[in-house]
Amino acid sequence: MEKLVIDKCKSKSLKLDEALGLFSSMISVTPLPSISAFNNLLGVVSKMKHYSTDVSMFQQMMGFKQIQPDIFTMNILMNCFCNLKRVDLGFSAFAMIVKLGLPPDPYTMNALLLGLCNEGKVNDAVELFQQIVKNGYPCDQYTSGIIIRGLCKSGNLLYAVDMLNEMNAGGRFKPDVVCYNTIIDGFCKEGCMDKALIIFQDMLDRSIEPDVVTFNCLIHGLCGIGQWNKAKSLLAGMINQGVLPNVRTFSTLVSHLCKDGEIQKAIYLFKLMSQRGIRPDVVTFAAIIHALCKSGDWGQATNFFQNIIDCGILPDVVTFNCIIDILCKEGNTGKAFDIFELMTCKGVKPNVITYNSLIQGFFHSGGWKEATTLFNRMMGDGVHPDVLTFNYLINGLCKEKRAKQAITMLELMIQRDLKPDLFTYNSLIRGFCNSGQWAEATSLFHKMMNEGINPDVISFNCLINGLCKEKRTEEAIAMLELMIQRDLKPDFFTYNSLIHGFCNSGQWAEATSLFHKMMNEGINPDVISFNCLINALCKVLITMGPLKAKPIRGRPSTPFRPISRNDQDQSGLKVQGSRQPDDPRKSRKKGHPLDLSSSPNQKEHWRGIRRPIAGAPFLIRLFSQSLAGVSGPSTGFHQPSKEPSKTISRGDPQHKGKRTEEAIAMLELMIQRDLKPDIVTFNSLIHGLCSSGQWAEVISLCSRMMNDRVLPDVVTFNSLINALCKEKRIEEAITLLEVMIQSDLTPDTLTFRSLIHGSCNSGQRAMEKAHEVFKLMKQKGVKPDEITNRILIRMYCLQGKMDMAKDVFDSMEIQGFAPDLGAYKMLINGYVKQNRKDEALRLAEEIQQKGLTLDKATEKMLRGLTRL
Repeated sequence: MEKLVIDKCKSKSLKLDEALGLFSSMISVTPLPSISAFNNLLGVVSKMKHYSTDVSMFQQMMGFKQIQPDIFTMNILMNCFCNLKRVDLGFSAFAMIVKLGLPPDPYTMNALLLGLCNEGKVNDAVELFQQIVKNGYPCDQYTSGIIIRGLCKSGNLLYAVDMLNEMNAGGRFKPDVVCYNTIIDGFCKEGCMDKALIIFQDMLDRSIEPDVVTFNCLIHGLCGIGQWNKAKSLLAGMINQGVLPNVRTFSTLVSHLCKDGEIQKAIYLFKLMSQRGIRPDVVTFAAIIHALCKSGDWGQATNFFQNIIDCGILPDVVTFNCIIDILCKEGNTGKAFDIFELMTCKGVKPNVITYNSLIQGFFHSGGWKEATTLFNRMMGDGVHPDVLTFNYLINGLCKEKRAKQAITMLELMIQRDLKPDLFTYNSLIRGFCNSGQWAEATSLFHKMMNEGINPDVISFNCLINGLCKEKRTEEAIAMLELMIQRDLKPDFFTYNSLIHGFCNSGQWAEATSLFHKMMNEGINPDVISFNCLINALCKVLITMGPLKAKPIRGRPSTPFRPISRNDQDQSGLKVQGSRQPDDPRKSRKKGHPLDLSSSPNQKEHWRGIRRPIAGAPFLIRLFSQSLAGVSGPSTGFHQPSKEPSKTISRGDPQHKGKRTEEAIAMLELMIQRDLKPDIVTFNSLIHGLCSSGQWAEVISLCSRMMNDRVLPDVVTFNSLINALCKEKRIEEAITLLEVMIQSDLTPDTLTFRSLIHGSCNSGQRAMEKAHEVFKLMKQKGVKPDEITNRILIRMYCLQGKMDMAKDVFDSMEIQGFAPDLGAYKMLINGYVKQNRKDEALRLAEEIQQKGLTLDKATEKMLRGLTRL
């Protein structure tokens, strides 16, 4: 039995269950095995770190009088007590050793010293060490090393140096490389490299050979204080002395290079490391991956991550988190979630940072359902969400306009004793404001203040913006005043919201007043500020009809004035070395007013205009040529009165001219402040001027827009086409439609509606063009809206094309538009004119079935039909 136990213990393959089985057998046999066999078994269980089991086995042994523990038995017991952080019981075991008359050995004293140091009782350990030396108890070099390590760990480095000096001065044992390494490491960790290097030199002077640990400590310390040259010199000296760098040496260098942003040097060292046959560890990979993520080189970071997986090295939770975070920031949440699943499969437990990155990533990619599902999984896995988790959820749900679910999250957050912060409330306030729930937003605002959370500029901006959208400008101004009372300075977003709110409410005078106040307070307006005011002033113009305004003024470097057909040099219509394009109006075939076919080369040429700026001159020429044909003496401008007037009414041309001047003055001020007008600026002005019939000014503005390399968009063309159609200038409008299509711009419902409506209102001949426009509309896949359908029904009825009118009528219901009484009346009148009695009466029955009521004239007409 005894031989079996000893052989099993020496095999190093013994498991705990098997060891306990052997112990049960040992105490059951007669005679009992020797104490040596028991010591072997106790030692194996102690190495497994099952210290409590060892103590229990010892207690059972003491129940047998035949078993007499020796010093080895007692040393194992003392070691177990000290590792269980019960050094008091270790001293009890030592008392038992003395009582039994067993001679203590160095291991006995080392166990007690180690136990005291591990419990942080370094002073007691030093005192015990002094007693050991004084009483002549057995000790060795390791005994001194334990005290030196304990002193260094507790920050008593100078005492450790004193002990080292005592040992060198004539102690019982000379210090070895471990003692020196311990002190050097202590000074390096504290950044005292001058002292560390003194100890290192003392070590060399005493002919104690430094090992790889010594060099690693010094290299780590020197890198930590940025002394790269000394670190490289030390590395060279290390190699010259025959001490080969190990993985920790390289990892130290790589880590510090990465921290200093020297990523390429770190990658070079990484490759050198592999070339020398040193296998990188998780620390090496993690350092490079973290640095690449921080620098935004996400592609290379993911490559290194794949490398670490291929090498069979298990990344730590921090490395997994880093990769998951960058994938989420890239919008690749699917891949991030795959890494998350790999992480859990590999046994690395995700933490709150892992879940936070994924939740935020799902919300950014529009996956709010996935985010909330992951949150539930997080709770199920026992990972406690923090304030950041709830903030991501609340902010994301608010952006998705799911305010109720966001409030539920807020309640759960409070239930879990997590205090909402400013970001939490700002997210909720913004969410409620964006959903039009300004009352709930203001309630939350007051709740936030009652809880002692001071609102910031963002809080006020959200509320002011929300109130302005609801046209509650008085309350918005009250919020502005409260904001100023709380010593918060309004920013350009605050003023932009208020300006936009006043403009939308038709209070352009108040808006301009706020604009000047904004500038007086030193807040520079941006393009949005100017666009709001210009748009508001142009809306005033739209309600006034045609008027005559002053020509638009511009900077001298780019003339800003009306252009004519003969004024090509100044307007930029003529380009050196290029052929003038053919007028698309002349190239149309007779009978096909909307024939937009062109050769593949020409189509390709047009396609290149809108993307690169270099192609813009061709678009400028064609766009300007088309507009040049619009200007002429028949624009119907009103001449403003030259006599002064004391009162100017809203409909007075002088008042209209004043609004024009104000809009243009805003544009000029914008340019003076080095703000570049964008397409929104030009579109607002073009729309306003077109609607008031100021074609010369429109052409000048378009020329300026093209000179500034701002290319027209669908809105620009729609404004021009709509204005031309209202003036029954269908040919020019169709020309612009051709230019629009050739410029790779897709006409929308409004484009086609304007052309169809304009053609219908321009006489019988123009109605044929409306039909061609409608055909093109269907070819382009643009669906007509309800208004367009009614216009087409009316047109076909007037032309007597009742079958086509009925087709449009029937298509309305398929498209989701319920035909109204007006559409029915147009069809009935059309059928009556063609004496199609049955169709008219059938429609009348449909009207009655749908609960619609006909007017008296139509009823009288239908009664007449029934009598026939």
